[in-house]
Amino acid sequence: MPIKHWSFKRTDEAAAACLAEKLKLPLLVARVLAARGYDTIEKASAFLSGSRLTDPMLLKDMDKAVVRIRQAAENGERVAVYGDYDCDGIMSTVLLYSYLESMGVDVCYYIPDRDREGYGMNKNALKQIHDYGVSLVVTVDNGVTALEEVDYAVSIGLDVVVTDHHKPRDVLPRAVAVVDPHRLDDESGCEYLAGVGVAFKLACALEGADDEMMLDQYGDLVTVATIADIVPLSGENRFIVQRGLALLQNTGNEGLAALIRVCGMSDKALSCENIAYGIVPRINSAGRFDQADQAIELFAGGADEPDTLAGGINALNEKRREIEDRIVAQIMERINADEQLLRHRVIVICGEDWHHGIVGIVASRMVERFGKPCIVLSIEGETSRGSGRSVEGFSIIDAINACSEHLTRYGGHNQAAGLTVRTDKIPDFIDAINRWAEMHHPQMPQQTLRIDCTVSPRSLTVEGIQPLSMLEPFGSGNESPVFVVENCTLQGIYPIGEGKHLRLRFSGEGTVFYAVYFGMTQQSFPYAPGDTVDLAVTADVGEWNGELRVSVKVRDIHLSGVDYDQIHHSEQLYQQIARRETLEKPVRVQVCPNRDEIAVVYRYLRSKGELEASDELLYARLCKSISSLCKLKIALDVLDEMRLITCRPSGCGKSLSVVRNPEKVDISSSKILRALQA
Repeated sequence: MPIKHWSFKRTDEAAAACLAEKLKLPLLVARVLAARGYDTIEKASAFLSGSRLTDPMLLKDMDKAVVRIRQAAENGERVAVYGDYDCDGIMSTVLLYSYLESMGVDVCYYIPDRDREGYGMNKNALKQIHDYGVSLVVTVDNGVTALEEVDYAVSIGLDVVVTDHHKPRDVLPRAVAVVDPHRLDDESGCEYLAGVGVAFKLACALEGADDEMMLDQYGDLVTVATIADIVPLSGENRFIVQRGLALLQNTGNEGLAALIRVCGMSDKALSCENIAYGIVPRINSAGRFDQADQAIELFAGGADEPDTLAGGINALNEKRREIEDRIVAQIMERINADEQLLRHRVIVICGEDWHHGIVGIVASRMVERFGKPCIVLSIEGETSRGSGRSVEGFSIIDAINACSEHLTRYGGHNQAAGLTVRTDKIPDFIDAINRWAEMHHPQMPQQTLRIDCTVSPRSLTVEGIQPLSMLEPFGSGNESPVFVVENCTLQGIYPIGEGKHLRLRFSGEGTVFYAVYFGMTQQSFPYAPGDTVDLAVTADVGEWNGELRVSVKVRDIHLSGVDYDQIHHSEQLYQQIARRETLEKPVRVQVCPNRDEIAVVYRYLRSKGELEASDELLYARLCKSISSLCKLKIALDVLDEMRLITCRPSGCGKSLSVVRNPEKVDISSSKILRALQA
């Protein structure tokens, strides 16, 4: 498990107390608001009261888009909605296609094939659309960077209206209208919108009536896609999602209702979290397997048997999970066989014919598991395609851009990117991206978990936690509050969910409580009953068998009283040594364990015989005798080198055992120590 940095927000307790008194708020709610910058009566009141829908005509070029589309409707022109294959693109397509159809427009839609065409507009697709008799193309969730493609469309007699929410290039496409809140000359203040939000604004502008009435009609679609695209849930987005969640509980969209039933969520209170983890992956799976048309048919109301179609989309999600788990298992086999793969600043790993629509999810799992930027490539003959994901503070697109000489295609943003590379250039690319990382990040950024405030175990009650619902909906930009509960004693560990998750029992301040650690297996859990730990948790209230209960979810665990910033710095030094990077002699001397320190580690392991533990737990046990984690890990490497112990990776860190009846050795002959002392 990577060592995460807990970043505590500075809560002005006096400001929180003032908010609680003046606005009649529970103190915990006021503390979270103050920690998030809503530390005055005006700011907190504005957040709690929410926003309203803004005038769609404030968006630059919206007037031009409306004029051209109305002209097409009046003249009986055929219009194509050109979308994308992810959830935002699918829902944007459904929304605009359904609305234009309700206007009586002769409308069709086009979603590019993920495998053959990739993201965005392409000339072959535009030629097909033109040959189908279309005279106007309206893009949703794409198009703002398609300069050549729009020029081609114009050259063959197609007008184009672009609606998008991605950042444009220095030059805009030569379209009839370019509606994108990220245009430099756009002053609408709508840059937080997802692609579906911009499409919804276009529909509102075309309707020219009460926008909230339009939200009642399409708010369920807009909400699902807004949650999916991880845009900030602030301002207008917060209002849209609040309204949309209520609509989804009893949605009139038969396709969405069918998918909610298939997910087993029809009897649950819908939240951003269960939509993000339940509904969105299923919609995305349709796009990953080039079945986006199935999703559009389901949600646009064209399906005769929506439950059957929803079941098919659900089956695609199960297929996605199986493929994802298989790729992850193959990667872990390689890493366990060759630990050097984890030494790199940027992990790049590739395999034959891994599904290119799934490697991005796998890369995300690797980042979460190892705390480093990761790129996963699928080798497809002479070329390889893949996706990269990163940690906060390390721009994966900047790193990839610096190595563009080795690539044939790439694009993305700070935290996620896609790329294509010639297969024979992969070693050069790996070397180049890691050299760039060494140059720009001598100390690699650490995974960060943002903490709102500390709470007492006694506050984890229905009465204490339920008022947090005032801050909902939770999502990007308004995440579920994360609390630290300090000095808890671990009392019990209970596997649940076929061993994929853990239920943990803790005690603290005279009370006992339980917490669930999702995605953590007993084999990978590094702590034991009796350990005193600090917990980073989220908490909410749900209903079980007619009774309200608090659900506590573990986000991370630290040993109490351990300086984790020092541990992270020490781990960085160790990895630099393992990569044989140049270190100043004083640093090498500082981290080199002496004979007595190595003996302390050996005696401890001999007293245990066999042991499975994480590095930081071992260090916590021995920190009074050895001054840094780096020294401890070097000592373990030396003992393994001298065949006094065996050391291999395990789920929770390392599996260590002492060699019985070892040959006598001279520790000073260790190549590892000599290299450090040279």
